[in-house]
This record gives sequence, structure tokens and C-alpha cells, in this order.
Amino acid sequence: MSENRRRLTDPVTSDSQVRVRSLRGLSRIAYAWLDERTGIRSMVRKGLYEAVPRRGAWAYTLGSATLLLIVNQLITGIFLTMIYVPSTTEGWESLNWIRGHDEFASIVRGMHLWGAYVLLFVLGLHMVRTFFSGSYKRPRETNWLSGVVLFVLVLGLSITGAMLPWDQAAYWTAVVVTNIPSYTPIIGIYLRTLWRGGEFAGPITLLRTYGIHIWILPALLFAFIGIHLYLLRKHAEFGSYVNYRGFFRTLHPRPVIPPAEQPALSEPVPPGQRELEPPYPGVPTDDEWAAPLETDDFYPDQTFKDAVVSLICIAIVFAFGIGIGAPLEAAATQNTTTYTPVPEWFYLPLDQLLVLAPKQLISLALWVPLFGLLLLVILPFVDRGRERNPFERPAVMIVGGLIVLFMLVLTALGSGRLFNL
Repeated sequence: MSENRRRLTDPVTSDSQVRVRSLRGLSRIAYAWLDERTGIRSMVRKGLYEAVPRRGAWAYTLGSATLLLIVNQLITGIFLTMIYVPSTTEGWESLNWIRGHDEFASIVRGMHLWGAYVLLFVLGLHMVRTFFSGSYKRPRETNWLSGVVLFVLVLGLSITGAMLPWDQAAYWTAVVVTNIPSYTPIIGIYLRTLWRGGEFAGPITLLRTYGIHIWILPALLFAFIGIHLYLLRKHAEFGSYVNYRGFFRTLHPRPVIPPAEQPALSEPVPPGQRELEPPYPGVPTDDEWAAPLETDDFYPDQTFKDAVVSLICIAIVFAFGIGIGAPLEAAATQNTTTYTPVPEWFYLPLDQLLVLAPKQLISLALWVPLFGLLLLVILPFVDRGRERNPFERPAVMIVGGLIVLFMLVLTALGSGRLFNL
């Protein structure tokens, strides 16, 4: 039957089918043209069609949720730069104006604030999961170190962002935070003066903090995100310890076999079970924990779980951004004797530590966070044992648990002191 006769018999359906076929043909041509010049097909296959550990898959979603929350911060931050004026006289006024005149901007600002809060929480959970599962061990030491850098950068973005509204809370946050570098031996006073642009916090302080917040820290953040994703792709996801041969050998110990007689890492693939792909590193000295015994496809199995958790996080940010929004106190002024500065919740442990420390030891108390950061950095090089099971690593787990408990106690004490809880 000719094309004309087909159109006569069913003109509506035939026209729509012809248009659909034409669009499909054009899309195939465009995709082939783009793939020939960019290799997009192979990149998509490498990014989506890979093996991931089967057990504990919901815990692996925290990394994807973190990435999506960072994207939320980027998008909402771009919108806010179109409204906010980095000035001690106009910065507060620009934010105060949108509260009553620009509902969309108010929601965006609320999402930016609550996105930062949820991001810190999810990133903290992601680091705890990584610590609990021993994912920082060989050959993933650099994965852990890049993650630590990302955590520090997110903290830096959060604290510099809290200084930008230049209301009472932001001003006193700027006073306290810019004073912290002054406790650094020899160069401390110069660092404080460089950041503040003088002896006291003022217009130059706000302008330099704005530059740090929207240029320096984001540039470093996205650079290290790229490094972290590359390392993750190279070494693959290390899942729950129950995924691996080493866990079952812990439950059912076997006689020690000389290295020359040990079986190869690759074992017969059970019926219906896909064969492990590279990037799982076959480390000769760590074969029991190199690759999981059971895997799923990253697409669509793991991507579905990632999407669910990421959308829940964004929904929470959106709900709080609309329902609560971002608070704005009175415009900043240092001529007050009644205002009580309240730090951000993620700053509460250090704030309470400074309150508890004697005046003579405040400079030492400020080194406690740096000591904690040092512990995170050296962790992969101190805990070098092959064991990944957290119950077989009591020394590391007890120290980590005590540190978390110490921070929770300081947070509770600080909350009780400031909010009369």
C-alpha cells in the first residue's frame, strides 16, 4: 500500500506515525553524529553498565544524594547571586526586600539554607558508613582522603555562607570565625587582618568572604568532586562487609593455605549471576576483600535506589525551604549589649568547647578540630590491617565511637545552654 493510500484510509494516525518515524530517524542521525565526535555511547556504557555490590545497596545511595544536594546548592546559589549585593549597607536590605516582594527568591534562599543543612547531615552519614565498612583501606586510601577534603570544603562553604546575610547572627559569626586564625602561631594576626581587611570586621570582610564563598571554595569543591568520582570509578564501590569472601571466612575459618596453593580470585560464576567487571581491583594481598561475591547492575538496580533517596532529600529541602524558609534577623550592628550570638548547629561542638575551656587554654581548644582532621587523614595509614568487619576492628571502632560521643555531648550541652533545653 502506498503512502498516499495509507493516509487516505487513516489520515490522523498515518500523519502522526510518519512524524514519529521522522523524529526517530532524526534523533538517531543526531545521536550517531554526536557519538562519532564525542564517544558519548561508550561513556554512557562505562558510567551506567557496571557491577555494584548487592547487599547494603541502600547505604551506597548516600554518595549520589550528596552529589545531588551539591547541585542543588549550585543552582540555588546562582539564583541568589542575581539578587544579593555583597555590601554591609545593601546586602541585608536586598535579602529583607525579597521576604515581602519576591516569593520565588524567598523559596530559593530557603532551599539554599536547608540544602546546606541536609548536605552536611547526609555527607556526615556517608563518611560514617565509609568508616564503618572499612572502605578507606587499600587500595581506596585516596578515595577517603578526597572525601575528607570535600567534607572540609562543605564546612567552609557553610560557615562562609552563614556570614553573608550581614544580620546580627551573620555579623557575630564573622567576628568569631575571622578571629580564629589569630590563634595560629606567628602568622595568626596577619591572617586575621588579611581576611578582615583591617582590625575589625566590616565591608572588606564581607566582600572577601563573598569571594571565598562563590569562587574559591566552589572551584576547589568541584575539582575534588571530579577526583573523587574518578577514584570511585577506578576502584569501584566497596560495599557492606557481608558481601565479601573474607566475612564468610571469619565466620568459618579455614586452614592457612600457602600462597602458591591458594585459588585464584576469579571463581566459577553461579547460574544467573553476572560476571564481575573490572574496575574491581584484584589486589594480590587482599583477595578476600577485593570484589563482592554478589553484584547487581548499577543501571537500573542501583540507579533506582539512588534516585529514590536523592528525591527524598530534595523533597525535604523543598518542604523546609517553603515551610520555614531562611530566617533573617535585624541588620548587623556592634552597638548592642543584649544580643546573644547563637552559632550554627554544626558549629555548636566547637562553641561549647570554647565555653568550657579556661581562658588560658582557648588557643589549645581551637586545635582540637585540627587534631580531629589529622585523625581522619592518617586513618587509612594507621588502620592498615586486612580486616573490614567492624566487629573485628575494636580499637578503631572504639576510638571513633568515643569521638562521635564527645561531639554529641558537646552539641547537647551547647543546645541546652543556648536554647534552654
